[in-house]
Amino acid sequence: MLLKKIVIAEDDDAIAHMINMALGDAGYLCLRASDGEEALNLVRLHTPDLLILDVMMPRMDGIEVARRLKGDVVLSRTPILMLTALGTVDHKVEGYDAGADDYMTKPFDLREFGAKVKALIRASTRERGRHPTTNLPGSGAIDDRIEACLGGDDSAMVACFEVREFSAYTDEVGYAKAESVVASLGDLLLQRVRAAAQDEPLFLGHLGGTDFIVVVPSGLAEPLIKDVLSSFDDIHGDWLDTDGPLEKLTLSAAVAPTEGLGSGDGEVVSARIAAAMKQAKEREGSGYVVWQPDAA
Repeated sequence: MLLKKIVIAEDDDAIAHMINMALGDAGYLCLRASDGEEALNLVRLHTPDLLILDVMMPRMDGIEVARRLKGDVVLSRTPILMLTALGTVDHKVEGYDAGADDYMTKPFDLREFGAKVKALIRASTRERGRHPTTNLPGSGAIDDRIEACLGGDDSAMVACFEVREFSAYTDEVGYAKAESVVASLGDLLLQRVRAAAQDEPLFLGHLGGTDFIVVVPSGLAEPLIKDVLSSFDDIHGDWLDTDGPLEKLTLSAAVAPTEGLGSGDGEVVSARIAAAMKQAKEREGSGYVVWQPDAA
């Protein structure tokens, strides 16, 4: 697993060393910047998981660094923990207005500092991975969840759902209408997964388009998939424009077992999904295929 990267923008060597030691011991990879311009360059080069930013620095102060980062369409996702010896409300408001996500006044307690670092990275990671249309976990979270179940004691199934005619539908009705159908499909899947979950650890993620991934205990996999396919066929017509080119869509599902696989075998799962999905799409109507060894 890759270490979380943190850029520490602090011109005071003693404070920078203290922070570096504390975060290094906690398992983070720390990169030091001694001034504002160097901080910007390090963030652009490394896209860190967090920027720890002193307010008073040479060449460019922390307020200006924060403004520039939050004005960048990509770098604006980088959370900023601002440090300052200026602890008045006015100074804090200025920092928040510039784009700081949290604030600490020097001197600070290292335990509270460490807790804030963890919380900011955790929140940022969670939000970065969500798909904007469905608010479901995205590809990174999906990879992490599949990896977590590989080599475990409990066997799991990974299922992928995909609407077959969706590209043609999008071409005809436009992306705005198509995105509303994607959102409705996400809601449907979430409802059915929650209904099936009970006390079991089920996971639902959104790869993009109409591709969704469910990770489910083996015993619940096929009942859940049948329920989803049946529910989709019953109600998806209500999502479509009845005067449009397509009055019906079909939903295909591919299922891959993880039993016998170990850590790092995520690509094997992906290959099994692809092979099963190819077969599922060759069938008429909505349906699913479970990957079998002799089909590889």
